[in-house]
Amino acid sequence: MAWSIEKRIIAMLLLCGGLQACGHTGTEGRYPIAGGLQSEMREIRLLMEQEVGDASAQSLEQCRVLPVGAKACGGPQTFVIYSTVDSDERKLQELARQYAEAEEKFNRVAHVMSTCSYVIPPEVRIQNGKCKSKQR
Repeated sequence: MAWSIEKRIIAMLLLCGGLQACGHTGTEGRYPIAGGLQSEMREIRLLMEQEVGDASAQSLEQCRVLPVGAKACGGPQTFVIYSTVDSDERKLQELARQYAEAEEKFNRVAHVMSTCSYVIPPEVRIQNGKCKSKQR
């Protein structure tokens, strides 16, 4: 029985994912460097959330979208919506840069694999005086 290239790729990904999961109960105990990076990422993410605040805005021009994180094969992990009224834009951009740098290191140290899917930036709207993501 001949397998198509798609089936072969899926089988290899499942096998790799299964082997990667074997014997690991988390990176903190097994990989001290990765655990430290995870802690750093949590701290940075908390600082970002504090800086974003409630994203209050009176106009759509006050709302911004910031890429956050680093997938193993490139591109951001997600996006944060914030308001220029509530947030120090430069500080938030610097925190996002630090987070992406820490996640890139974590991906290398922990041998993280990714789907390599493209994450689409959200469209922004104002709801009840706050910057929010539009539903797609």
